[in-house]
Amino acid sequence: MSGPRTALAVDRGVETIEGRRAAWRFRPHYHAGDEIVHLRAGRAQLRLRGTMRIVEAGETVVIPAGTIHRFEPIDDAGWAFTSNFVIRPEASKPEERLVARAIELLARRHGLRSEPEALARACGVSAGHLSRTFRKVTGTTLHNFHVVQALQRSKLLIRAGESIAAAAADAGFYDQAHLNREFVRTYGFTPNAFRSAWQVSSIQDR
Repeated sequence: MSGPRTALAVDRGVETIEGRRAAWRFRPHYHAGDEIVHLRAGRAQLRLRGTMRIVEAGETVVIPAGTIHRFEPIDDAGWAFTSNFVIRPEASKPEERLVARAIELLARRHGLRSEPEALARACGVSAGHLSRTFRKVTGTTLHNFHVVQALQRSKLLIRAGESIAAAAADAGFYDQAHLNREFVRTYGFTPNAFRSAWQVSSIQDR
């Protein structure tokens, strides 16, 4: 994602992302915690679970943990927003068992080669069936989910004190530049900004 960047702050373990008014366009992604989005100005289009709705200034939207979603601009005026994240235990529905198994297998892979054929064989279904079911349940493709899953892993590693280069390698990215590009494309800020926000939070909590 080019253009303006979002700002991240962490207070007592709670992440808050602020975006000044701009024509924000984020890739389809999910968060480990519930995302509470408050639109401070403008309008945005929210794509969520195969549906689309317009979110107006003053509205607050709650996006459940693990739910693939995407905000898109309606016009060049864009919108301003604040997002807070609340961690809660994830629940697995019976009809999502196949997808849960695929996600579990993706998490074990090192690198970002999703290999849907091998994944489908491990799940006991055809690649086409797995692909269709995965998109229906999550709202995105196996590979996109895999990339966002690796981003979540890199965030945990950075919070644990790993260097950004080491976190990139351990999470399966080609190099630090690759992690940086995907981080900005997904969250609107760099891995360094994420690390700095958590470092500031740790100092303030002492």
